[in-house]
Amino acid sequence: MRILLISTLLAWATFMQAQSLEGGIYFGALVYSGDLSPKILPRYTRFAEPAGGIVFRYRNEGVLGIRGSLTYGNLRGDDTRSAYPGRQLAFQTNLLEAAVVGEWYLIPDNFPGESPRITPYFFGGVAVFHFDPEAQFEAGYVALQPLGTEGQGLADYERPYNRTQVAIPVGAGLRLLLGQRGALNMELSARKLFTDYLDDVSGAVVDFKEIYEEKGELTATLSRPDFTPDEVNYINNLYRRGGDRFDAYLSLGLSYTYRLSQ
Repeated sequence: MRILLISTLLAWATFMQAQSLEGGIYFGALVYSGDLSPKILPRYTRFAEPAGGIVFRYRNEGVLGIRGSLTYGNLRGDDTRSAYPGRQLAFQTNLLEAAVVGEWYLIPDNFPGESPRITPYFFGGVAVFHFDPEAQFEAGYVALQPLGTEGQGLADYERPYNRTQVAIPVGAGLRLLLGQRGALNMELSARKLFTDYLDDVSGAVVDFKEIYEEKGELTATLSRPDFTPDEVNYINNLYRRGGDRFDAYLSLGLSYTYRLSQ
């Protein structure tokens, strides 16, 4: 709440003093981080997926700015390329994010002399995103949230999770001026999430036999691919699919904006 309040106040103060409006496009990559991720940082690049969007920015001549963006991309995770290949879980999801962030530039545009050509900056704010995890089954993909692969909706289990969530984006970037009106921004951003279901996998303890009997073979198979219904009466049916930490996603990209106002 404190971060959200500070971001809101910063955004409002910047808007009231804004001197110019910029609009442009964004291209980059999204990277998933969660229960199906590798445990070695360099291997996260295996899950990089393309993303694009539009950007609008208000800036004054000092160190403050406010940016709104709409981003569309894809996220993916797969046990065969991560830490637990024997678990055999995998997912993909399209992701649509709307964000508003406040920006703080280390060098103001009205710095004595000419405006700096390259300026580092930091940013933080709030975002709303929509996701819908799917898993491959036979020749197609199946939406996972309606199935309740961790018993969602059954007695003594959680309610189905919401596929529209709030995130806190934070990051840093470099701004390069291109002439009198153009600018190229390169930035790295991480999102703090408040859900562990971006990948449809959490730390809940699940009874495979109960899932199979109450929700059917498809749900049971996608919940625990390394089990088969034939094993129900011969194995310990209680299992834990993932960990307790919330999921996250990161972005790395470039945006080009053009100053629309005088």
